[in-house]
Amino acid sequence: MENRISSSAKLLSEIFDLSRAESSLGAFLFSFGSARILSQNMRMTNEQFRSSFRGLQKNGYIKKINENQFLITPKSLAKVRVLKIISDDWTKGKWDGWWRIIVFDIPEKTRSQRNIFRSLLKRKGFIGIQGSVFIAPFAEFEELAKLRKDLKIEKYVSFFRSKSAETDDDRLLKKKFKL
Repeated sequence: MENRISSSAKLLSEIFDLSRAESSLGAFLFSFGSARILSQNMRMTNEQFRSSFRGLQKNGYIKKINENQFLITPKSLAKVRVLKIISDDWTKGKWDGWWRIIVFDIPEKTRSQRNIFRSLLKRKGFIGIQGSVFIAPFAEFEELAKLRKDLKIEKYVSFFRSKSAETDDDRLLKKKFKL
């Protein structure tokens, strides 16, 4: 996923915000007209809107029901959650002294979900301390747990909070995270 959020992703996020259904529904209907109004509020050109809308359909994020109604698919929820996590600032405030550790063993058959999850962890500042063990001073486990569920990898991913043991020296980690 590139650093810049695409017009399609922004439009999808706006549709979800409009519906307020993200937390309770995995799918819902919306009209083409409501999406068009959202795009105008976002100051998208007609060409950007058409291109974004086609992209959302092509990638399976929305599905045409009839001429004016579209279904937001469950696949969209994971995409919107990734965008939300990327845009959230987890570093607000002072570090509480607890390390956030994520351990996973996601099988090869779900490689794409593993790649999405690993990429997101890296983008949010996690450091890999082993192949599938990542650590950071800040993280929102609630949001990551929702994403883990959306990606259907919950049985392969565990979250831990830990203080360094008396015998451990975490000075290198503190230096790396500028704590």
